[in-house]
Amino acid sequence: MAAKGTVDLRFDDSLETVLTADMSTPFGAQTAWRQLVDLIGRGRAPASEMAMARLRSIRPQVPSPIRAASARALAFARPPAPLVRLFAEEDLAIAAPVLRMADLRSDEWISMLQEMTPAARSVLRHRRDLPAEVGRALESYGPIDFILPAALPGVSPLNA
Repeated sequence: MAAKGTVDLRFDDSLETVLTADMSTPFGAQTAWRQLVDLIGRGRAPASEMAMARLRSIRPQVPSPIRAASARALAFARPPAPLVRLFAEEDLAIAAPVLRMADLRSDEWISMLQEMTPAARSVLRHRRDLPAEVGRALESYGPIDFILPAALPGVSPLNA
């Protein structure tokens, strides 16, 4: 506890510790994934470019059930926009818990809409707590979001 009139500065090196850990094994990558998502998602570490790049680089080594569990664990946290964007890149089964609960500013949501799949945008369409500007931005995608992938020219149902 800091004395009256002084500032209590503590350096949290948790992020540095995780980023320097061995991620070359499946266990190391999975452990780092969980720790990074938790630290960033709960505001204990910044969503720095380096941290987000590390998450993207180890993601292929982390099985989808672990990534989905990480997403569910963020349900009542306040993940920052870069982490929400990372999860929005995932299959809907992984992305949905984060997209249903994330609390971002309008400009943050709007900036990532174009990168989202129609299915991910549909999760946002069902939210009633988003600002009106986000609703209008979602409306701008119009009927294209409601077409089944097999009905799009040049898209086979197998690779949709």
